[in-house]
Amino acid sequence: MHRRRRFGIVCPEVKLTLQWKWFLGLAALLTTLLILVIVCIDVSLPPYLVSKIQQDLEREAILTRQAFAAKLSVSPPSIEEINQLAHQLGSQTGLRVTIISPDGVVIGESDKASSELGEIENHLSRPEVRDALQRGVGTTRRLSHTIGVDLLYVAVPAYSTANPSQLLAIVRVALPLNEIGKTTSRVRRTVAVVGIIVGLIDIPFLFWLARRYSEPIDVMRQMATRVSGGDFLARAPENIGGELGELGSALNQMSDQLETRLRELTAEKAELNATLANMIEGVLVVDTTGHVRLANATVRRQFSLPESVIGKTVMEAFRSGPLQDLIAQALENDQVSARELSFYGEEERVFDVNGACLLGHEGTRTGVVVVFHDITRIKQLENIRKEFVANVSHELRTPLSIIKGYVETLLDEQPPDALTSKQFLQTIEKHSLRLEALIEDLLSISELESQQARLDLKPMSLRATALAAAEELKKRAQEKSTSIAVEVPETLSAVRADSQRLHQVFFNLLDNAIKYTQAGGRVTVSAKEKDGDIEVCVVDNGIGIAPEHLPRIFERFYRADKARSRELGGTGLGLSIVKHIVQAHGGRVWAESQLEKGSSFYFTIPKT
Repeated sequence: MHRRRRFGIVCPEVKLTLQWKWFLGLAALLTTLLILVIVCIDVSLPPYLVSKIQQDLEREAILTRQAFAAKLSVSPPSIEEINQLAHQLGSQTGLRVTIISPDGVVIGESDKASSELGEIENHLSRPEVRDALQRGVGTTRRLSHTIGVDLLYVAVPAYSTANPSQLLAIVRVALPLNEIGKTTSRVRRTVAVVGIIVGLIDIPFLFWLARRYSEPIDVMRQMATRVSGGDFLARAPENIGGELGELGSALNQMSDQLETRLRELTAEKAELNATLANMIEGVLVVDTTGHVRLANATVRRQFSLPESVIGKTVMEAFRSGPLQDLIAQALENDQVSARELSFYGEEERVFDVNGACLLGHEGTRTGVVVVFHDITRIKQLENIRKEFVANVSHELRTPLSIIKGYVETLLDEQPPDALTSKQFLQTIEKHSLRLEALIEDLLSISELESQQARLDLKPMSLRATALAAAEELKKRAQEKSTSIAVEVPETLSAVRADSQRLHQVFFNLLDNAIKYTQAGGRVTVSAKEKDGDIEVCVVDNGIGIAPEHLPRIFERFYRADKARSRELGGTGLGLSIVKHIVQAHGGRVWAESQLEKGSSFYFTIPKT
């Protein structure tokens, strides 16, 4: 129940059912018809009665005139006789009878005594008298000042039977019209009583009729409400016949079609949502005003967009003028617009962006769908490839140039002496070995990156592998007065690894540490169990690595000090090979360092 405030008072608002609305409507219609009948009676019955009374009065006036004409034609009577005759006729007819002489003097009055006739004013100027003398019959309606009531007058002239042109008198009859009001009231009361009786008799019928037609409609309303809420089990009645039965059947068919269509749309929407959610490309849909209508999970993740991005403009969401230009271009034509766009955040990201105009049923443009393909990694790999080619070309060019130069000298028409030739050949051998090491490292890293390398995984001892690598590099360490200490516990758990590859990891890390440690330095290898893995650490007290170089030292050909690295004869691939071997074993690798204090290289290997 609702409440409505009127004139500062809170009034309850009653909600009527359809059945009561029908019933009250039919009752109001019946009441209105009854009122209209009564109004029609009040409007039409009095004029009708007046007309009928007028016709009767004309007949009575003519009969009265005949009686007076016969009386006056035999012998002129006295006024008393005329008045007495007027009383007799008035008593017989119930009318007021007045006899008026040709000069307008009243000589007979059914409601007056003979002695009172002299007090009555001359009637020659009365409208009904004038009309009677002119047209033969005079009729008028007015208030009688003599008796004080509203009367209807009819006057006719009375001529002599012997001489028709001789006017003997004017005979006038009158009837009070208050009887018409009484008759009208009686008829009105009768109609009202009959109407009330009929209404009381018809109330059960009206209630049944309202229920007969309102109940199916109410059921259909409830069914439509349930269907709008998704309950398609609701059914409308069909066995009631007529138009309501046809309407119920049509509603049921519509419900079935809606359910089928809704299921299809739900399945299509679920399929579309699943497709959009699982797409690796970001998908964005904007309307013709540039506001976002749809953004799948990928594009929200790519650009860190919140759920509330729906409804925002492209500039608010992406802060990209080129993207907005691409969308505007897609709206202007029906062709796909493609562009490579860069977005800057914590780091630069590059996308291959395609925009296509969405068309409605009538060919009108409704928006633009934009697809973002993240090519940042491709660009990075392309740059790495370019750097790799440049680095390989540089690394190969230097020794090849030296070898070529020495060979050309040896092949000269005047070759150098034997001692110089031997030095040249030693230099050629040194750079040939450098080329061989470079090519071997390139083949090794290519094999590891392509995941074609097959690891021979067997239980093995990290301590034994580390000692073997240290022994192999012992001579090189002694040349730099650098000591190598292997502090791997003998009780350390065995690991399941490829011994040859793991030997390569230790060799590269130790070789790298020896190169960058000053004379008299120290390199230490240690290992411990941590979080279910074996964590190995190779520490030196060498020159250290600047913080800005640490994130990239495991990249191919990356050197923190390029001049010093080439001077020491490194290929620039050792640490990259270490990273790929460790990752192939399911571990990870990282480094920590401080300038002039040394570096620590860590890697993990899963236990057996």
